[in-house]
Amino acid sequence: MNECVATEHLEHITLTDGPAPEVDHLLASNRYGSYCIPRAFLRREVPTMLRAGQVYEPETLAFLRRHLGTGDIVTGGAFVGDFLPALHEVLAPGTLLHTFEPFPDSFDAAAYTCRLNGLDRVILHRCAVGAQASILPLAISRGAQKKSLAAGMHILRDEDDGERHEKISVPVLTIDALVPDTRRVSVLHLDVEGHETEALRGAARLLATNKPLVLLEGDRPANLREYIAALDALAPDAKYTFAGAIEKNAIFRPMAALA
Repeated sequence: MNECVATEHLEHITLTDGPAPEVDHLLASNRYGSYCIPRAFLRREVPTMLRAGQVYEPETLAFLRRHLGTGDIVTGGAFVGDFLPALHEVLAPGTLLHTFEPFPDSFDAAAYTCRLNGLDRVILHRCAVGAQASILPLAISRGAQKKSLAAGMHILRDEDDGERHEKISVPVLTIDALVPDTRRVSVLHLDVEGHETEALRGAARLLATNKPLVLLEGDRPANLREYIAALDALAPDAKYTFAGAIEKNAIFRPMAALA
């Protein structure tokens, strides 16, 4: 029986043949699968592409599919699950796809996307990821800002003007807490709207012990310097090096793992 497993604060809940989410939604599809899209998201970039039968960041997705290797993949945020069917399709035997999504409507949509496509090796967590466990405000972009972010939401930084955003409080957990140390991870892919470095800091054990291929959103020089500094500090033995960018996603290869 196919199932998508969801977790909230690491408590596992099995989502098998469940009902459609209560949020008003529609379905879309592309060459990889079918997707649940809350109607409130229709003006955002990813849903617009899915409704047109297109693939968001197709080159990045194709690169990930080619490089999953023989271990698990950690990828997120999940948003409505638009990457999940394509990645699940090429998982190696016995491996898992770990992902996370803090916004309730997006989480429910991603869970339903799992059910629509019979994804039985996805572990979906209802949380954001960061350097340590906490509760933080999640900003939900509205109005003209809806097209500025692919998913339209992000964790507020201390310097952000919280009065300009609709926001909710969400749990933040570390990737090391979400992924058991018994799992071997081949790829870590993060697109968390500017909080990639904080998410890396919460994956110190995973990086040091697994030395996965790493893809991080943001390819500006400042991003690259910050990412390399974090990877060097967290996993010095891996000897991570910048290996180019795809669709503004920076690629870092562990040279020690290639030796």
